[in-house]
Amino acid sequence: MTIWDLLALWRRQWVVTLLCVAMGAFGVAQARNVQTVYWGSTSVVIVAPYLKGYLTPLGGDVIPLAGVVEKLLNNDRNAPPAVSPDASIIDRGIYDGVVADVPDYGGQWAKNYTNPMIVVQASASDPDTVTQRIAEETARIDEILATLQADAGVSLRAEATSLALPPTPVAVQASGVASRAFLAAVVLSILGILIVPFGADRLAVAYRKARRSPAARPQAQAPASNSAGDLPSPKNAAMASTPRRAAAPSP
Repeated sequence: MTIWDLLALWRRQWVVTLLCVAMGAFGVAQARNVQTVYWGSTSVVIVAPYLKGYLTPLGGDVIPLAGVVEKLLNNDRNAPPAVSPDASIIDRGIYDGVVADVPDYGGQWAKNYTNPMIVVQASASDPDTVTQRIAEETARIDEILATLQADAGVSLRAEATSLALPPTPVAVQASGVASRAFLAAVVLSILGILIVPFGADRLAVAYRKARRSPAARPQAQAPASNSAGDLPSPKNAAMASTPRRAAAPSP
């Protein structure tokens, strides 16, 4: 198809073409209005208590404790799960919110938590909101951890603590969010302007052919013929079946 064929196609299907152009322009305009997204991350490590003269933590493994804190932290949330522990909050499609998870390095059928660490991530349209949300989430972790140990009657000497790494996270701009949306809108608009009028033109041609086909026309009923070799009409058949009277002899 040459450029002249394409122009002729657009001229024949000008209504469909204008609709595609209008929808494409609306999509591109919406994609240009996508706001810039910032996100940041910090890792809150649950640290077991140490005793003087010992290099190993007291109280054994604290990974289950990190899991309990994470469950209580996300009790009122319903964030989409991540397919990988390395997926960021932007990869999960959350452009304005906060998530906190213990990294799970297990497979599809099993869970494997290797570190007593809660990864806190936040996203927003400005960097200050990102750092504020991470600070608030870190404070919630400390509060939940202290409440759990107080309810369990853990002594101050044996309490686990938390450590944020880094203590002050830096919010960075998420690259590709607005640019990908704009590129996808442009590509879809071009494909729509090329494909939709062509499909509409093919349907119109098929409809006209169906209207002109002999099979679509009603067939006229042929008149009855009385010529020799044809079937007799009902009137002739009745006359043929009536017996004729013999002529009277003349005197």
